[in-house]
Amino acid sequence: MFNKKTVFVVGAGGSREVGLPMGEQLKSEIAQRVDIKFPDGYTQASGDRKITDALRLFSEKRGERDINQYLHAGWAIAAAMPQAISIDNFLHTHSEDQYIVQIGKLGIVSSILSAERSSSIYSRRDDRIKFENVKTSWHNTFTRMLLEGVQRSRLDKVFENVSFITFNYDRCIEHYLSHAIANYFLLDIKQAQEIVSQLTVIHPYGRVGRLPWQHGDTTGVEFGLDIHSSQMADVASQVRVFTERVEDETVVKAMHGLIAEARLVVYLGFSYGSMNLDLLSLTEAPEPRNVLGTAYNISKPNVESIIVDLKNSMGPNPAVVQSVELTHM
Repeated sequence: MFNKKTVFVVGAGGSREVGLPMGEQLKSEIAQRVDIKFPDGYTQASGDRKITDALRLFSEKRGERDINQYLHAGWAIAAAMPQAISIDNFLHTHSEDQYIVQIGKLGIVSSILSAERSSSIYSRRDDRIKFENVKTSWHNTFTRMLLEGVQRSRLDKVFENVSFITFNYDRCIEHYLSHAIANYFLLDIKQAQEIVSQLTVIHPYGRVGRLPWQHGDTTGVEFGLDIHSSQMADVASQVRVFTERVEDETVVKAMHGLIAEARLVVYLGFSYGSMNLDLLSLTEAPEPRNVLGTAYNISKPNVESIIVDLKNSMGPNPAVVQSVELTHM
């Protein structure tokens, strides 16, 4: 159990350990899904058919005559992905183009839900995760630390010093923890889900739907669900581009509050991109803290530069940062 305020900041590498795509693989997957073409004018030869159906429903509601502008936007995304740092960066660049943003979000929803379904932590509704398959993941290591010395009767306090900020659209953290707690403490999955619902998990970029057991009034989507095209636009509305998240002051303040109160900030599978670090940067941080992070495949000179950036992101007073350590694990 954690005895001091700890916030975990999770990037794409954090979900990679359970089989979700990141970087080039994710861009390629989205590009294929939004590259919708009808060579003969009638038969769809490429792209995701559910996205096509979702676009037809969405455009019909908006009173638009056809989906051609969305199709052109999809071709533009597919053509640009080899150049883009990420799909998030590309959608931010074109945030004023409603057609690119809409089909881009549908591509994200389709790709991420499919990836959840193929992940090593996917389970059908009445089954449990096969924990043997993920025993080397950080999820398992974290859960061991979280549950060490915790009695079944004290589970209501287990998350009081822990929170997450995840830049991923998936729901791997919440899904895994609900199954892990149910399995370890011999609980019904609904009991475990109620406990995990107390954990603060902020998704600055949004998510591919809240899990049905999570509180809220947005569309609920089972982990890895193969959703119907009629649901896709509603789920896509829960995905945010950079401009949208910056404008959401509630989310930004909540993230800053977690980091400001933390005595330990841990970055997992995080790329330390400037847009995301800027979003996390504090204007003041009264509490002293330590910073840890992973730096897989990052060169020594870049690690040194990232350490400086992390210190600067913790507020104007460098004295509050007691130590910054990055590991290549």
